[in-house]
Amino acid sequence: MPINFWQKSTQLLSRQCLTSQCLLLKEHLKQQALLNNTRLPHDIQRQSLCIAGREAEFIHVEGQQSQRYILYLHGGGYALGSIDTHRELVCHLARFADARILAIDYRLAPESPYPAALEDALAAYHWLLEQGTAHSSIALAGDSAGGGLALALLQRLKQDGLPLPAAAVFMSPWVDLTCSSLSLDLNAATDLILNKQQMRAFAELYARDIDLEDAGVSPLFGDLENLPPILVQVSQQELLRDDAVRLVKKIAEKGGQATLDDWAYLPHVWQLMYNYLPQAGVALRRAGRFIQKHVH
Repeated sequence: MPINFWQKSTQLLSRQCLTSQCLLLKEHLKQQALLNNTRLPHDIQRQSLCIAGREAEFIHVEGQQSQRYILYLHGGGYALGSIDTHRELVCHLARFADARILAIDYRLAPESPYPAALEDALAAYHWLLEQGTAHSSIALAGDSAGGGLALALLQRLKQDGLPLPAAAVFMSPWVDLTCSSLSLDLNAATDLILNKQQMRAFAELYARDIDLEDAGVSPLFGDLENLPPILVQVSQQELLRDDAVRLVKKIAEKGGQATLDDWAYLPHVWQLMYNYLPQAGVALRRAGRFIQKHVH
C-alpha cells in the first residue's frame, strides 16, 4: 500500500485518540472547576446568562460604578477550558480593570471545530452592543487560544463593518496554528506546560479541513491594520513567545499600537496562578491599568 495511506491512517488514529482524551479531560476539568468555584470572593457578583444558546456570565465587583466592559475568551487549545476553569482569573481582572466582565462558554473542538468558537465570540460581542453598550466602553481579553480567538474576533468585526472595541489584552496568545514560530523548538526545554506535538494535534482538531494558514484560525496572517491598542503579555521561556513577538512586530509594521509585556522564567499563562505566583497579580494589575487607560 502507498506510504501516504499509512500516514493518513496514523493521523486519523491520532486524531481519534486525542478526541477521546479531550472528552475525558473536559469532564475532569468540569468536576474540578465545580469543586474549586463553589465560593466566590465576598465582593464579587455573578450573573448567569444564555447567549446564542451558550452559557455565559457577568462578573463584577459589588458596588462598581464604572460602565467599562470586557469580553473575556478563555484558553484551552480550542478543545478544553471553560468559564469555570478561568473564573478566578476573571474575578481578579474585573477588580483591577474596574470593569464588568462577560465570559462565554464558546463551543469547543472536536465536537465543534472552526468557525464555531468565533461565531459564539461574535454573538457575545453583538449581545453587548444590543444591551446599549458603547463599543468605546468595551475591551477584549483572552489567554492562549482565547487570545488568538480575540484577535480573530477583531478581524471579523472589521470584515463585517462593525465598530471595534477600545482595546485588547492578550495573555500568551496562540495566533499561528501552523506552529511555525521558532520558540516552539527553542523553548521546548523551558516550557513545562506545552509541547509542539500536542499543539499541532489541537490545531488540527480545531481547523478540521481548513488550511492552518487561513486567517480565521491563524489570525497572525490576517488583517492587522487599524486595530485598537493591544497589550500582549508573554513569558520569554514559553513555546508561544514568538507568536507574541511576531504579532506585536507585525502590528507595529502596519502602524498600529501594540505593547509587548514580556516576563522571564514564568509558565504559559501564569496569570492563572494568582494564588501561587506574585507575578500573576502584577501582570493582571498591568492589564487592568492598560484597560482603564484606553476604555472609558
